[in-house]
Amino acid sequence: MPKPGDKAKVKVNVKERVVDESCDLSLSELSEIPVREIASFKRVTVLDLSSNRLASLGKNFSILTRLVRLDLSKNQIKFLPEDFGQLEQLRHLDLYNNCLEHLPISFGQLRRLRYLDLKGNPLTPAWEKIVGCCSTQKDCQQAAKNTVSICANYKPEFIERERLAAQESQKMAGAGDSSANAVPTNGGAAGGKKSTKPNNKKAKAKKLAGGGDNELTIKPVNVAGSGGTATALGSKSFQKNNQKKKNSKGDSWLNLLSRAALSSLVTFLVLFIINLLIIYMIMFKNPDIADKLVEYIPHQYRDWILTKTEFFRLRVTDWISEFRTPPEEH
Repeated sequence: MPKPGDKAKVKVNVKERVVDESCDLSLSELSEIPVREIASFKRVTVLDLSSNRLASLGKNFSILTRLVRLDLSKNQIKFLPEDFGQLEQLRHLDLYNNCLEHLPISFGQLRRLRYLDLKGNPLTPAWEKIVGCCSTQKDCQQAAKNTVSICANYKPEFIERERLAAQESQKMAGAGDSSANAVPTNGGAAGGKKSTKPNNKKAKAKKLAGGGDNELTIKPVNVAGSGGTATALGSKSFQKNNQKKKNSKGDSWLNLLSRAALSSLVTFLVLFIINLLIIYMIMFKNPDIADKLVEYIPHQYRDWILTKTEFFRLRVTDWISEFRTPPEEH
């Protein structure tokens, strides 16, 4: 028989809650998530688990890698699994009104995340500064952007500190509950020794958490600064490249035009010289060829061409005779 303090497990028929690509399990008084049943529906990309009694997501929740939209609002979730970042397709995440103090570093893998709501969570001061107020949709979009960038640029030693701090806090929570229920049987001195150990452990956990918080508070400033300088340098180099491209394009067009003009001039001169040679050879050296060529000229153009060629021939012969006569005879 179950004990009076235990919570009875509520079973839900997941098949009845699936409609198209959505699975609505809200208001079902769930204390555990039926991960295997949900994973069997491969078309499900939207999952609503709001308004339940969930304290954790379980060990196998990260196998739901097809999720695009996830609603976990109004539960009692104290921590998210370390491999939560395997949900790389996730774009919308609602964690409103839970018991989260920090987020796993694997959030840096959620590159597609565009909406993150963390209102009503007792976040540490560092995480609260990173996430912001999340009061409007724009704030939630900025919270998603900041959280992913911070976790993606988080250093390994700080990750280890955060993990150890989380483990110590979980151990201290269990030790505190057991020590509160225990009754001291040895003397006052023995009781004093036992009571100092949990306090020392709590002090260590706070110290580790404090170190992680300090690093987190410093990290956004460094990221923002590096991003600003990177964008400034990138814009300057982009402008320089554009200017170089424009100058090179202008020079290339001028080179092409100059080359085309020079080639056309050379071609014209060569053709002109060849025509002169052909006319000279036909008219003065082989008049029979000239007479044959005249027969192929149409009648309406023959007289005009003959007069012009005769005039040209006379001018050329005069020019040649003047060129050949010595200067004394002139």
